[in-house]
Amino acid sequence: MIKIVQPLNNNVVMGYDRKKGEVVVVGTGVGFHAKKGDMIDESRIQKIFTAGQNKKLMELIEKIPPEYLELAEEIFDTARKEYQFSSEEDMILALTDHIHFAVKRLREGLELDNPFLMEIRQFYKKEWKIGLYAKERIRQMFGITVPDSEVGYIAMYMISSEYSQDRRTVSKVFQVIDISINYIREHYLMDVSEESFSYNRFVTHVKYFAQRYVDNRENSENDEFLKKTIREVFEEEVACIRELSEILYQKFGRHITESEENYLVLHLRNCRSMGKTE
Repeated sequence: MIKIVQPLNNNVVMGYDRKKGEVVVVGTGVGFHAKKGDMIDESRIQKIFTAGQNKKLMELIEKIPPEYLELAEEIFDTARKEYQFSSEEDMILALTDHIHFAVKRLREGLELDNPFLMEIRQFYKKEWKIGLYAKERIRQMFGITVPDSEVGYIAMYMISSEYSQDRRTVSKVFQVIDISINYIREHYLMDVSEESFSYNRFVTHVKYFAQRYVDNRENSENDEFLKKTIREVFEEEVACIRELSEILYQKFGRHITESEENYLVLHLRNCRSMGKTE
């Protein structure tokens, strides 16, 4: 059972739990008509943040109105329910801080460019939809029209949470995706429709490759027979991926592993052969 220490608004309260100590509780109506010393109706609890040594949480509570924490949790809760995303406490707090600062900026007429907007919209459609959901909720709660660039930044928090990466790493993943898709598109897949199922499936494979490449955890298993077959049969695709490997080496200092090259060659070949028939 959690006892209320201080209601912050209708949906956010400071509380005390015997096991967890000081906590912040988010849930619809948990603070409505609540008073210090009341027990929280557990059926209303949506998220419990443990305060204790969490300085970030306490700083947010002190400087940011609680409705921003409420909104960030709502956004992640929607992502969990709609797309089975997971969410770490730190990521919710980071999004809280971001939304608060974004609303402040937008009220002052300051809009940030998002260099990865096209990649997010095209390659991370589920995360983009969550960003659009957040856009509408921000409009409803704060009367602010959120531009697409900001929708993209909110989507990046969803991507960061999904892949357990910080935003700097996510930005690097976008760069690898952008370089890879643009090069392959320009030099090999000119005659395959971007609307085709095979192309979208290939893009998904490139996304996963980019994640592994940035994390430096690429597949390193070697199948000599497969490698020999690929080199003999798919010469054009091999040349394309090897040139991409050289481009990535020039940019990031590391080639694509042979196993990953084989992986990309096979999916590239499949995309081209299937894409022409769709």
